[in-house]
Amino acid sequence: MDILNNFYKKINGSYFGFLGVGVSIASIFIAYLLYIQVDASFTIFTHFISDLGDGPNYSNIVFNIGMIFASIINLFFYIYLTIYLMNQNAQKEPIFASFGSALLSFVGGLFVGFFPSATTHIPHLIGALFSFVGSFLMSVFYSISEFSVPNFNRKVASSGLIQAPFPIIFILLYITLYFSGINTILPIFMEWMSYFSQVAWLLIQALYLFKVSK
Repeated sequence: MDILNNFYKKINGSYFGFLGVGVSIASIFIAYLLYIQVDASFTIFTHFISDLGDGPNYSNIVFNIGMIFASIINLFFYIYLTIYLMNQNAQKEPIFASFGSALLSFVGGLFVGFFPSATTHIPHLIGALFSFVGSFLMSVFYSISEFSVPNFNRKVASSGLIQAPFPIIFILLYITLYFSGINTILPIFMEWMSYFSQVAWLLIQALYLFKVSK
């Protein structure tokens, strides 16, 4: 723990939140630009995010590398957030559950990056499940942990509870795709909304920790 505390004294841990979001958005945007050079039909209503991982014109390489690096960088932010809450004497049980959920999301992100859907469908699905379930649990438990700290900003703490429903709704909608005659627009769109809500939550958390660390 002392090693980690000294590390984050040298490098403000909130920076990892900003960097992780930046890498994720940049890789998706660049992959999208490469993809539409070959297939201009790609939109947030017609293609899942993971379709970029199988895309043409090197979009797959950009997306998959970005996913792996963003997952690693975000883990450093989750460690920092966990240590901050521990130092603020937040309740231990939700903190441990929070970080365990963050690890689940981290492993899921690595699986998604290493195992593209088209060529390794089952490992990719497992990774996606880990990622979205981890995102749901992480945002809920971190919110509970933050609410247990008396002086923690309540609006920031509640952001996790606002974000939490999106990944679960997506998972439920995705399951419906295994039934015939289901329109794919809503599940696809909800996956993108889940991603954007997760990005927003990360930025809110990082901005708050950056502010209180000054």
